[in-house]
Amino acid sequence: MTSPAPLVSIGIPVYNGERFLARAVESLLAQSLPDFELIIADNASTDGTQALCEALALRDARVRYVRHPQNIGAPRNWNCLVELARGRYFKWATANDLHAPTMLQRCVDVLEADPGIVLCYGHTQLMDETERPIEVFQGDIDVQMPAPSERFTAVCTGMTLNNAMCGVVRTEVLRKTGLDRLYPSGDMALMSELALHGRLKLLPDVLLHRRQGKGTFTSMLTPLQIQRVYDPLARAPMRFIHGRRHLDNFCCIARAPIGFNEKLKAFRTALRLLAWDRTHLWREMRSAVGPQPAP
Repeated sequence: MTSPAPLVSIGIPVYNGERFLARAVESLLAQSLPDFELIIADNASTDGTQALCEALALRDARVRYVRHPQNIGAPRNWNCLVELARGRYFKWATANDLHAPTMLQRCVDVLEADPGIVLCYGHTQLMDETERPIEVFQGDIDVQMPAPSERFTAVCTGMTLNNAMCGVVRTEVLRKTGLDRLYPSGDMALMSELALHGRLKLLPDVLLHRRQGKGTFTSMLTPLQIQRVYDPLARAPMRFIHGRRHLDNFCCIARAPIGFNEKLKAFRTALRLLAWDRTHLWREMRSAVGPQPAP
């Protein structure tokens, strides 16, 4: 007999996350809102992650463990969790970070009260790998503009660290997007696409405690190490990253469920972003062509 669908689906993508995973799961199982499922997608870990996850699933019926036979790269692992989700709302959570016990309840209350909000999240406390506080991140943004084009612009130009990715989002809206992209910083493209669908609400309290360190923060890795997060067999960093992002902007706008005039305004923003980024784009093109032979 199939159990009733939960209100919220929490998805944890993990690869060799044995070090912090138990603490991350503990903070989620302690949520004041109990009506959720917790799906852990293991990207063929080689450490003790599998044994830990199997033990967690035995201990709490809300935990469901899925293991890929081989490493499919981080974005595909993140995205598979959306496919597995049964809840009306969805939340990604990392295997490294901790959550305030009221996080789910606070965000769900906002989403239930206002159908125009597609994602809700709280402020973020940055901490080191030993959980020692560093600072409360001041760059999280509240995106409440009524016009989709204005929200798109706000996210594209104002979001510098994607803590919103671990907020609570409407599952049906998330499934209408391109989800996490297969290139570095592709998660930012997802946030700007979500902004075309609705508002992003930032709550005033700290609800996420995010670890910073080489083992938990991809921005601290080398370009090749970052690329291997996306493609484990990569031999060189990906090319045309800036070009892919700009092309993605245009594709997101084209498929967004918004009016023609709003699409035109969003396209103008995308063109301005492309113009501002022309130096990076030119370097990418020159790098692809390579050095020219001497005459």
